[in-house]
Amino acid sequence: MSKVKKRVRPTKEQAQEFNRRLDAVIDAGHTNNLYCDCEVCRALAEQAKLMGYRTDSTIKRPSEKWDRRKQVYERKRQIDAAKMANLAGQGLTSAEIGEKMHRSKGYISKLAKEFDIKIFTKKER
Repeated sequence: MSKVKKRVRPTKEQAQEFNRRLDAVIDAGHTNNLYCDCEVCRALAEQAKLMGYRTDSTIKRPSEKWDRRKQVYERKRQIDAAKMANLAGQGLTSAEIGEKMHRSKGYISKLAKEFDIKIFTKKER
């Protein structure tokens, strides 16, 4: 059985230095930027590695996979909006549109608001 390396508790000076660098990152306003490569954020990453909080100090860039997924999602919504506008033009209600498109009524309502599509509430005979 392999032994797990135990993390050593940081000294008081190391903890103070870490908190000082963390305050500098917050003052710079980089709290929501996970992949920042500025000098202040790199110093914090180095300090975190030194204290054993991180396994590597390099800040990795996000993969292109998430951008691609967002583009695919937006494209599907646009296609759904076009289909929905076509069905709404035929006089169908939101429940009937959802049934034909295999989507929920809430999703149909949300898309109708976003793309300003008028859907009839009751079917006119």
